[in-house]
Amino acid sequence: MKRNWVVILCGLILSLIGVSMLIAQPPGDPDAPAEGEVITGIVEFDGATVYVGPDFAYDPIAQLPKNASVVVLGRRGDFFTTWDGNQWLEIEFEDQTGWVYARLIRTSIPFNSIPPTGRRLPRDGNRRVPQVFDLSDNVCDRWVGEFTRTGDFLVGDAALTVSFPALEGANVYSVIVIAPSGERYAFDSETTTVEIPRNRLPRSGGTYTWRVAPYWTNEPGRWNWQQVCLLQTGGTFDIPGEVITPRPTRTRVPYYYNYYGGTPTPTPPLVP
Repeated sequence: MKRNWVVILCGLILSLIGVSMLIAQPPGDPDAPAEGEVITGIVEFDGATVYVGPDFAYDPIAQLPKNASVVVLGRRGDFFTTWDGNQWLEIEFEDQTGWVYARLIRTSIPFNSIPPTGRRLPRDGNRRVPQVFDLSDNVCDRWVGEFTRTGDFLVGDAALTVSFPALEGANVYSVIVIAPSGERYAFDSETTTVEIPRNRLPRSGGTYTWRVAPYWTNEPGRWNWQQVCLLQTGGTFDIPGEVITPRPTRTRVPYYYNYYGGTPTPTPPLVP
């Protein structure tokens, strides 16, 4: 009798291991598009409105008929359990580009596997888009210009100075420095110039990357900032010395859920 209980217990343990192996998914998105793969979409509702940017506040520019075929260039937002107005697709149609609410288009790959290319417009206390933004065109399409850096840690400079283009409507910027280990360090400014002191970075040598994000806010406190556009990479710089590898930490086994079924685990935001 005791032997039978041991056999049953072993079988139960093996069953649990098998279930965990079915649920667990190795790191990475198995549905992510391959390099060079064209993501396509089919319009599912007649008269789907195309906007100049990924928000209902933008100006409309066209309407698409049902079953029209489009090329999908990117997305805004994440899908969790329901379409709630925050999911948008950047599309190419009739030699034009624009944005459509994602609920209206069936795509060739899951929504969350489409590369992000847009951001939601900021809102003030009345839930309106601040008047400083011109909504006749995609705000972030106008964030163009030169990213520069002066100073060099390799020759002993105590600080670097980076500059970047201004974005109309943004009133604060954050430069994110990414260490070789992946750690991030933020340097904020109300201007388009930021100083990066050496003593505010880790001891590790190696190549660091700096990126920039524009924000809008009308309240004090960084937690009230609303990011306007995705991060743009400004460049890299080197710090002399040995690259220090951080001690590995224990992480949970990742889980993967199809975007149109089950309850997905919210992914971390793209913002720093």
